[in-house]
This record gives sequence, structure tokens and C-alpha cells, in this order.
Amino acid sequence: MAHEGHEQILGVQDAPSGLRAWIAIHSLDPQPAFGGIRVLNYRSERDALFDALRLSRIMTYKCALAGVQGAGAKTVVIANSIVDRDAAIRALGRHIESLNGVYQTGPDAGFTRHDQDVLMQETKHVTHFDVAGGMQPAADATAEGAVHGILRALELRSELRADEITVAIQGLGAVGISLAKRFLELGANVIGADIDPVKAERAKQYQISIVAPRQILSSDCDVLIPCAMGGTVHDVSIPGIKASIVAGVANNTLGHESQAVQLRENGITFLPDFALNAGALIEGSHHFHTGENSCPQKIACIADTVAEILALSDGNNCSTTEAAFALAAERIVEPKHR
Repeated sequence: MAHEGHEQILGVQDAPSGLRAWIAIHSLDPQPAFGGIRVLNYRSERDALFDALRLSRIMTYKCALAGVQGAGAKTVVIANSIVDRDAAIRALGRHIESLNGVYQTGPDAGFTRHDQDVLMQETKHVTHFDVAGGMQPAADATAEGAVHGILRALELRSELRADEITVAIQGLGAVGISLAKRFLELGANVIGADIDPVKAERAKQYQISIVAPRQILSSDCDVLIPCAMGGTVHDVSIPGIKASIVAGVANNTLGHESQAVQLRENGITFLPDFALNAGALIEGSHHFHTGENSCPQKIACIADTVAEILALSDGNNCSTTEAAFALAAERIVEPKHR
């Protein structure tokens, strides 16, 4: 906690349901803390804890870059300990409700629409994505913002138009499919892969060319978009990347932050995930502060953030990740001195 400046970590358990979870609140200045619920298998509580710590810290920087009035948090639920999922989600909802609104949550990896409906029975501090009369699905908001950022990077780093590029998407879940549809509408060629053969087969209906999961990172493409689980761009995979732009949509796309330097040295522009995938955060926080369901102009501003990061990276001769952290730090510190 001290190393990354976390303010609060809550260990949550409910024996009858098998719930074991961590709620990590990185910062409460300014309030509230925003962060989704991740439900995944973990080898140990320690692994889950470190995932919660890492993700909640990044959420603070994501809020700063996105211009969101709030800070970072994250809930990590150990899926392989659950014996009654609905009861576990309800128990988690009661814990979130007991925080009295300082933590506002929403969906993350492994958290389903059904989970959201169950959670809403116990707490009102959850963003109502994809409900009747509510906001668009979180995956679509994420994809919307990412496309804005990628198109701006293409404009600044390439002479290619959107209808001239090949996009490779790793992970064909809700976000990956939403991205694919948007790029196909722009006229791009889209290839994709997923470790789940059902998702890969389903993606074929959208005219996505499917390749084996082991081939996607080294595919012949202009833009590579990892949007499965994090850590897939690392020392082993980087030498095989042929794309000129790697667009981080998965949280913690890089195995380590220093690998952004490797990408830069290889002539590859990396778009940091905590700048690029903020669409759902922007829409959720906008709804929290205003009650409005849509904010396309704010989501479109991700393009301007990407442009600032690229300019700062060039000007300071540093990686885009270093530039993004520096830009976020300026925006975090400034309000505290007003």
C-alpha cells in the first residue's frame, strides 16, 4: 500500500457463498473512487491482491487523463472460491453499500450483466450500463473511445487512412467485437483471434478473418489491438510484432511498463491502455455527476489525450507510457494546490 500510495484495502469474505475478494481504493482525493469489479480465477489471495493494487493505481491515472472528477479503485473477486455466485455477488454488494458512496463501481473482466442485476439488489453505487433507458454497454463505450484515440494516432504517425489499414484484434469478447465492427464500418480489414473457439467462430459472421491465437501478435497488420487479458505484450512477443501501432485496450497490456521503451526502440508507437480504454469510465462518471446517459463529446476527447501523449513522448524523447504517467501526474497534483 505504501509503495503505490494506496489509501485503503478491504479484504472481503463470506463463507456460505465462498466469496473471497479485495476492494482496493488507491485514492479518495478527489472523491469518489471509480473502479470496476473483476471476477477471475487466481492461484492465491496474494495474486488477487496484487492485481487489485495494480489495477486501482492505474484507475487513478486513468481518471486524471480522462478529466474525470474522481480517483481510482478496483474490486477483484476470486472466482474459483465461489460456491454460490448470486449469494457471493449480493454479499459483495452489501460491503460496497457500507462504504457509503465513496466507491462507485461497474463491470470489469468476468463480471456479467446478470452479476450487475444481482449487485444492484444490494447497492445503488453501481453504474447502470446496458439497462433499459440507461447507458450503452460498457464495452461499446470502451470501444468508442479507443477508436477515437487510434484514428488520431494514425493521423499523426501514418499516412494511411482508416480504409487502407489492417487491424489485428487479440480477444473477441464484447470489447473486441465492438472494435471490429467499428473498424469494418470504416473500411478497414480486420483479423482477430480468441482462445475461446466459440467466440472465434461467432466472430466470423462479421467478416473478421480468424487466425490462431498464437499468431495474432505477429500478424501482418498496421494496428495491433490487445484486448484480452493483460500482459501479452512482453519480452518474448515484442520481437515478432509487425504493427506500427500497438493500441492498448486490455488493462495492463504490457508485461512491464519498461517494455514501452522496447516498443519505441523497435519503431512501434504504443498507445497506453489507461489513456485509450477510458470510454466506459468517462461515460459512467458523467452519469454519476450529471445523471445524463451519454457524453460522446467527452469520449471523443480521448483523441486529444493521445495527441498530447505522443507530443510529450517526442518532445522528451521518452516512451509513451512515461509520457502518459507524467501528463496524468500533472493533472493529479494541480487541483490539490488550487
